[in-house]
Amino acid sequence: MKMGEKRKTKLLGFLLALALFVPLISAANIGISPATVNFENVMRNGYAERIIVVSADSVEPIEIELQPRGEIVDWINYSEESFEVSRNEPHYLRIFINPDVDTPNGNYSGFLRVMTSSTGENLEGQAVGKIRSTLDLAIKVEVTDVEVIECDVSNVKISSVEKGDDILISMDVLNRGNVKLYPQVFFNVWDFDQTEVLFDDSFFGEEILPTTEKPLEFRVKSNFFEVGQHWSEVSVPDCVYDSLFTFDILEEGSLSASGLLLSILSKKTAEVKETIPIEINFKNVGEKEVEAYFKGKVTRDGKIIQVLESEKSFVSVDKIEKFHFYFTPQKAGKHIISGRVYYSGKKTFESSASIEVGSGKFSFMPIVYGFFILAIFVLFFKIRKERKLYLKKLKYLK
Repeated sequence: MKMGEKRKTKLLGFLLALALFVPLISAANIGISPATVNFENVMRNGYAERIIVVSADSVEPIEIELQPRGEIVDWINYSEESFEVSRNEPHYLRIFINPDVDTPNGNYSGFLRVMTSSTGENLEGQAVGKIRSTLDLAIKVEVTDVEVIECDVSNVKISSVEKGDDILISMDVLNRGNVKLYPQVFFNVWDFDQTEVLFDDSFFGEEILPTTEKPLEFRVKSNFFEVGQHWSEVSVPDCVYDSLFTFDILEEGSLSASGLLLSILSKKTAEVKETIPIEINFKNVGEKEVEAYFKGKVTRDGKIIQVLESEKSFVSVDKIEKFHFYFTPQKAGKHIISGRVYYSGKKTFESSASIEVGSGKFSFMPIVYGFFILAIFVLFFKIRKERKLYLKKLKYLK
């Protein structure tokens, strides 16, 4: 065989191998924000957490894996072991540190390796190789045995209520210290002239871990108070917070109750025996807190497949409550989710959503690969034919 023919044969083999291999690999770039995380004044056997954002430039979702390294490898944990990200859907990952109880005071370092998965299941029953992208999140931890109690109080609200409804005291508390916090809240109510204390009580909030923020709510019966304006003092000694507020006790029926069923969310398509999450979004657009619950059903061909009814929940003004359900279809076909939210003796307009349940998955990718391989074989035979013609011409010249 001539040198030129050998080169053509080698080139053909290389192109064939490349053509068959390239469609089975993919690559995506990932990003982390922030690039460095510092945990200061963490107690032995204590707790501290941060939120980082993991993003990718891929249009299609890609799977992310995590791998801790360094001195802190045994202390670090995260909210998910693996997850998916895409260009339009970054992931907010919570990482938290819990040093061992016998850890000496000092500064420690390590990193969390964030990487794309090496294999995937983009094609049914066929492994797909991926070029792995990797980034390291640098982590520094300062371990101490000095307790720090420090917190911030914000968004304190006391809403006016109708007589007979609960007075709601709400606030957000951020624990800036390094020990667990159970904030004690003092609540005093004065008369209109602020000369007499009508009510005096205190409450303990839920546990708040170091570096975390939690909304707190406390309820007080309004039956003790006369209709009219009242003054109140709210103080949280642990957070060095004290402030004066005013609220009204109103005649019954003074405030309107109104709500909207914003959406019923679920997958558009699913398979038989696949567990499908359903989310109901209800917003309180009235002037008073309401107690709400969702009541509905899942139907197929007009027959009720599953009844949906939630627990009752208090929904504050301008807040959105999410009711969650799960549904596992046993047969293929179009399933309809419908229902209403009931609140304060009222109900919303009925809303609905549909799910197309199929009996099996179908992918166009095998067809695409079939056409691709067919084209390669056509190209191979065309080159072989040209080679035979070339050899005939060469023999004729000899």
